[in-house]
Amino acid sequence: MVHRVHPARDAGFVLPLSITGALVLLLSSLSLQTLVLHTRQVQAAERTRLQAEDRLASGAQRLAADFQGRLACLKAVPLADWRLQALREPCPAGLDPDALQRLWIDGQPLLLAGWTPQPEGGGALQLELPDGGLARRYWLGPSGVKELG
Repeated sequence: MVHRVHPARDAGFVLPLSITGALVLLLSSLSLQTLVLHTRQVQAAERTRLQAEDRLASGAQRLAADFQGRLACLKAVPLADWRLQALREPCPAGLDPDALQRLWIDGQPLLLAGWTPQPEGGGALQLELPDGGLARRYWLGPSGVKELG
């Protein structure tokens, strides 16, 4: 008669233990991978938002410069009246107010949604992305451009 080295009641406990350990390692690595992918997605969304805000700020800077130059005739006029004012004498011939309401910054369009001049020479400017997402208001004054929100 052959005697077993291991009793029958202890047989087969190593395989389930190793499978359980492997599953725990697999699940933890999948959790880490999911966390990394989520973090990258959040960072990409934040980067996109910051780039859009930067485009809006650049658009405000460009309009501030244009109000000192070729758009000086429209600086004291609310946006709703630009179409009529553009036809008057101080404005250069061929000035298209509809085209002025669409700016291009880094190959991306921006919309001029509002311009409200103030008697002291500055004004409130509103720019937005064409998809209706992000919009910002700026104050254009003698000291430069300031974001209002």
